[in-house]
Formats: sequence, C-alpha cells, structure tokens
Amino acid sequence: MRRRAESWIEHRPAPLTLTDTEILDWLGEYCDQAVYNRPTPEYTGGFTLYCNDIKTSAATLRATVCLAAAKWKEANK
Repeated sequence: MRRRAESWIEHRPAPLTLTDTEILDWLGEYCDQAVYNRPTPEYTGGFTLYCNDIKTSAATLRATVCLAAAKWKEANK
C-alpha cells in the first residue's frame, strides 16, 4: 500500500537559497515568462514561471524562482 501512495506524491526538490542578485540573474537567463495570478475566492494567487519547459508556481516571486532553480538543477544533472 505504501508504494502505491508514493506513486501519487509529486517529487519536489528542496528550493535553493538564492540572493537577490542571483534571482534576477536566474530570471534573465532561464525564464521565458513570469505571470502574476491575482487571488480570487477560489485561488490564493501567486506567481507562475515558465522556464525552459518547466512550469513552477508559488505564493511569492522569490519562492517561485528558488523552486524553479531547484527543479532546473535536478533536471539538468
């Protein structure tokens, strides 16, 4: 039963810790599109990044970039 449960869980790498300068550099180099999603009664809102075929969403731009950078790093090992 445990294996079945593990197959339903999305693997997410731990977000990287980036400085402000590293975030701006990463956005400029890897990010194709950044979208701010306004909150609605059904959705909390936040940011979505589209970077080299990787879609990442989080509540803040910093959290979104750090998670996207971690996903990109894992995909390009």
